[in-house]
Amino acid sequence: MGEEKKVFTEKDRSNAKGGYMDNPENLKTDKESIYDMHKDMQTVDAIPLEDVRMEEEEERHHRKTKDRSSSEEKYEGE
Repeated sequence: MGEEKKVFTEKDRSNAKGGYMDNPENLKTDKESIYDMHKDMQTVDAIPLEDVRMEEEEERHHRKTKDRSSSEEKYEGE
C-alpha cells in the first residue's frame, strides 16, 4: 500500500478534477457525510457507484469475464 492518502479539504476543492461528489464512501474528507446528516440514513450501507458499473459491465459481457476480473481492478496489489 505504501503511500498514505491525503485528506481532501475545502482548499483542495477548487483543484479537484471531475464532477462534485457529496462525500462518497472510501473518500477521506473534512465534510460531514450525507449518511451522518440524516438519522434514517445512518443504517444504510453505501455502494460505490464505480463498483456497480463494473458489475453491470461484467453482466453485459458475461462471456469475457473468464479472462478479466473486476476484483483485480478494485483491489490492485493486495
